[in-house]
Amino acid sequence: MLQTVAKRRAVCDRLQKEIEELREAIRVLQEKLHQAEEALVRLRKTRSTLEQDIQTKERSLDIDSKVCLGLRKKMATDPKSCPMISVPMM
Repeated sequence: MLQTVAKRRAVCDRLQKEIEELREAIRVLQEKLHQAEEALVRLRKTRSTLEQDIQTKERSLDIDSKVCLGLRKKMATDPKSCPMISVPMM
């Protein structure tokens, strides 16, 4: 009878230890999840900023190619439009 009680107690102690280990593992995983969610928020914010920067650069390139390039070509072929700048013609 005494051995049965001792065995049950040993089993209960092992189960209790396993429960504590599982709780600790859950706590660690929840912390890692929280950190990953914070990183995801930062990455999404960075992505948004980069997408805005790309849009700004695309608009700038579009303006440059449509407006400025035409003005530069005109200035290069018409010395009267900008007499101080001398661009050699090829």
